[in-house]
Amino acid sequence: MVEGTFLKLKEFIDSVPLIDIHSHMNAFHPHAQNPRDILFYHYIVTELRSAGMPLELVSSELPVEKAARNVLKYLPFIRNTSTYWYFTKMLKELYSFEHDEINETNLNDLLNAIYEGLKIADRYKWILTKKARIEKTFLTLTQGDTELQYDQELFIGALRLDPLISNIERPSLKGLEKTVNSSVETIDDFENSLASLFRKFSRCVAATVSFQPEATFTNPTKNEANRALRNLLTSDQLSSNDSQTLTSYAFRLALNMSKELDLVFQLMLGAKKPVAGAAPPDHAITGFESYTVPSLCPLFHEFNELKFDVITSTPLLSHQLAVVSKNYPNVHVSGYWWYAFYPTYIKQFLCERLQMLPRNKSNGFFSDAYVAEWSYAKSCMVRLQLANVLAEMVKDGYVTKDLAKELAVDLLYRNPKNLYKIK
Repeated sequence: MVEGTFLKLKEFIDSVPLIDIHSHMNAFHPHAQNPRDILFYHYIVTELRSAGMPLELVSSELPVEKAARNVLKYLPFIRNTSTYWYFTKMLKELYSFEHDEINETNLNDLLNAIYEGLKIADRYKWILTKKARIEKTFLTLTQGDTELQYDQELFIGALRLDPLISNIERPSLKGLEKTVNSSVETIDDFENSLASLFRKFSRCVAATVSFQPEATFTNPTKNEANRALRNLLTSDQLSSNDSQTLTSYAFRLALNMSKELDLVFQLMLGAKKPVAGAAPPDHAITGFESYTVPSLCPLFHEFNELKFDVITSTPLLSHQLAVVSKNYPNVHVSGYWWYAFYPTYIKQFLCERLQMLPRNKSNGFFSDAYVAEWSYAKSCMVRLQLANVLAEMVKDGYVTKDLAKELAVDLLYRNPKNLYKIK
């Protein structure tokens, strides 16, 4: 009974189109450009390093064939991880790899298959539309991407604002000046330049910012923000008070501009970086401070006409954010970021949100992938966990099979399409 329900739901869920609300794909070349993009994705490299692999064994200065052979002795140590599961699933289904592990006898054939795939100019279209069934993928655009051209049939933009909000430094202000052809010497200059930046990215559907776990937000005056900005322009490092002042003021500016342009504001919480000694290139761990989300709640209330979509990398925030979304009609929760992209946490997040929230308050897919191949791999994991969770809810009598199917469409497609007004 349960197995049959799961299989029927899985078959249905595999047919549902997806909307990927966050990726790091290269707009000019969305699929892999080199076997490194497939074999040495940072999720994999982090696990290999944890198992004892020296990073120099996969140095970019080495030929990829040599680097691939270097990791063979370490790959058996990560065969138990879910990352390895969807890694090999991707290899089997995109490159006809027929084995459960990579070794000396099959490595050359795998590399040759990847190289053959690289020759196909529009391979990403086949991967995204035919294999992954991803209808739209959000590209992470930065302030230097104003002239960026991309396939608008499959991709849509989200403006990443970290360097101008949560990590404001003089180089990022110089970049803003260059992008909008302005000079930033006062807080009024900054406001006008930021507004110009938003106008240049008016085709985007979202603005995105990640905050450190210890972030907290105030409501500084313009004079206080102007003083903090002057200190930034004349010194190498801001005090913690000035940093909080400038971040809080810039954040409010961005929220107002997002509201005016009818953008959704994506908040990414729970990752602490950089952390000394943590695995390169991420240098990150998860983190949690009890005051961060409560300090956001006044902003959720003040900007109640603006839609927020909140994403976390730690289960320590998952329940709290579901409670917040339950209390604020304009706050949505989405995906499973970074260190939460494992079956245990995906299922936890799904269960919490399906049991606590109206069905239109959560978005179910978020790849964070750098190439289309890994987006496909991650879509396999999400579809599998969603089928598991919904089958369990049917078994327990919480939902009918028909409602379970409707909920799958909500999470994977209908909710993000409606929230982000995707046509």
